[in-house]
Amino acid sequence: MRISAKSLIFALAAAILSATLSGCVQPCESAQACRLAAEKRSVDYAKPENWVMLPDCPAEERKPIDVFYVYPTVFASRKHAVMHWDSEEMRTKTRNIAGQQTGPFLPVGNVYAPFVRQGELHLVLAALAERPGTDAPMEIGFRDTVDAFRYYLKHWNGGRPFILVGHSQGAYDLLALLKREFKDPALRKKLIAAYLIGCPITDADLAGNPHLKMAEGPIDSGVIVTWNSEAREAAPSLFTGRPGTRCINPLNWRTDAVPAPAAANVGAVFFDGEGRITGEIPAFCGAEIRPETGALVVTPEFPGQYDSSLLGAGIYHMNDIYFFYRNLEINARDRAASYFNAGGQEK
Repeated sequence: MRISAKSLIFALAAAILSATLSGCVQPCESAQACRLAAEKRSVDYAKPENWVMLPDCPAEERKPIDVFYVYPTVFASRKHAVMHWDSEEMRTKTRNIAGQQTGPFLPVGNVYAPFVRQGELHLVLAALAERPGTDAPMEIGFRDTVDAFRYYLKHWNGGRPFILVGHSQGAYDLLALLKREFKDPALRKKLIAAYLIGCPITDADLAGNPHLKMAEGPIDSGVIVTWNSEAREAAPSLFTGRPGTRCINPLNWRTDAVPAPAAANVGAVFFDGEGRITGEIPAFCGAEIRPETGALVVTPEFPGQYDSSLLGAGIYHMNDIYFFYRNLEINARDRAASYFNAGGQEK
């Protein structure tokens, strides 16, 4: 029996996607059908290829703290609603961003970063534009984050305390994880901090989830750390302005409007498209919280250079981590030290 080239291509696509996402090879009528079928199945997190980053040293040589990280939105397509990592290009792009954003945490912890099927960029932005926004485009990513975290806890955590880190959609994923999984006091006790940067967290989020607690200073533990940075005259933002939006200033670790000068900024760090550092600038910017919007108002050294054409003038969302890179590194170290000094108790 002759097999057409078209059928062979579809079968190959089905095998690749099934092996990547579920470890189970099943035929599909088309590559698109195979992708849709894969979205309905759970990801097999026992497979290392379904992780962006894993520790590269033996278990006995690992640090006493873990870092569980979820990356921001990396996928834009008018054809597909969710991200897949079935191409080397997408895997490389995700690993580069993950390597950059976890840099401040590498000195203190072992990084575990799963691939998750995040929502496509344009669909997510449209959802966030609704007030209140809908989580529907991100629901598969939420599910994958929970599955990956459960696998990590059961097979790799070994009782160590951990830090959660995410930016943008990755932070939304981790907020969903906190809401769904952290009602257990024993689990909360292991949380040093959750750095959910670039994710608006409001009083309504906290009222509906009383087990969540926001950071109030530089060394409290079991808390959520978040900010959304923008210029003083920024365009309306998807990430600030909602009633009761919370924020902490990463230069003085205050939650009020007291400004921090540029001299408090130990160093902003910037990267090229392949994860290489292109510049490090001490005293890059000052920052202050605008209480009425919950925004972190930033005064960068070169105003206008960091605007986002996609998000609007003066929206520094893409640089939420990079503007405060070295301060974030110091804070992760300080929170970890305080956690251990307090005997692993929430402060």
